[in-house]
Amino acid sequence: MSDNHVYAGIDIGGTSVKFGLTDKSGKVLFRDQRPTQSEKGAKPLMHMVTNIAERLLLSAAEEDYEVRWLGVGTPGAVDFRTGRVIGPSPNIPGWQGMEIGETLRDRLNMPVWVDNDVHAMALAEMRFGAAHGARSVICVTVGTGIGGAVIIDGKVWHGATCAAGELGHMGIDVDAEEIHSGVPGSIETYCASRAITERVKQRLKGGLTPAFEEVLNGDPENLTIRKLFAALKKGDEVAREVLDETAHYLGYGLAGVVNLLNPEVVVLGGGVVDGGGGFLEGVAAVIRKIAFDSAVERLRIVKASLGNDAGFIGAGLLGEEAL
Repeated sequence: MSDNHVYAGIDIGGTSVKFGLTDKSGKVLFRDQRPTQSEKGAKPLMHMVTNIAERLLLSAAEEDYEVRWLGVGTPGAVDFRTGRVIGPSPNIPGWQGMEIGETLRDRLNMPVWVDNDVHAMALAEMRFGAAHGARSVICVTVGTGIGGAVIIDGKVWHGATCAAGELGHMGIDVDAEEIHSGVPGSIETYCASRAITERVKQRLKGGLTPAFEEVLNGDPENLTIRKLFAALKKGDEVAREVLDETAHYLGYGLAGVVNLLNPEVVVLGGGVVDGGGGFLEGVAAVIRKIAFDSAVERLRIVKASLGNDAGFIGAGLLGEEAL
């Protein structure tokens, strides 16, 4: 790699599109973001992503940086070979089927690589972040949904049809009937932010606790994950019970993955993990209790360290994945 070569990446999210330039040591040289405005539809979003890509390359050219390819991370399963979105993206209506790779290659006349956003995040954490130096990694994001990625021998495992890594849709309750998406009784059914807040509301039906009365201004409909953690900091027992319960569900599901793949590192990220409150430690304790001793002997369970930059940093690395 030449001294002026940089990685250019775009991270498409349900709320915002983040983009930036990163050097070979992982230092962010440029970053920016735009609101996704997914309510306008898939085509306007793709038009905006194209404009962002052109701006990003212009920013690199102005600094005399060399960009050899563009990488893009997006929600949904992606055919890594073509850059086509092949899986649903609930937060971006009409996004499934979008030819991100073809559209950008035609417009930019350069190599473009596209993959799932959590796959990109996992690459970033392995190269520059919490899993630095590891070759086998499981990466999980806990937020609006449960995203997952598996890295084996330093490479993202895409599977036979580029659908690998959907850890959130692993079943952990065979008797469950309720389903939001994917498999009934899945990890996502119990651990996504909506599921967490719904369980809190159920426990508060008899009346708000003093802490929730304060943080919700007396209205349960104001409940969010952030406000749940605010109540937790005030010592609320309902918040504590639901968070511990969620950590148990997630740890139970991930223990099976650890037994199957025996990774060096499990990286946890996303809004629920960022809230703290001992959640990561709770998940780790369950994994270590349930998984085989031999599978957890050298296992590290850590919090993602690159924050909101991880998506575009990892997207920029996708070209190396293809080499």
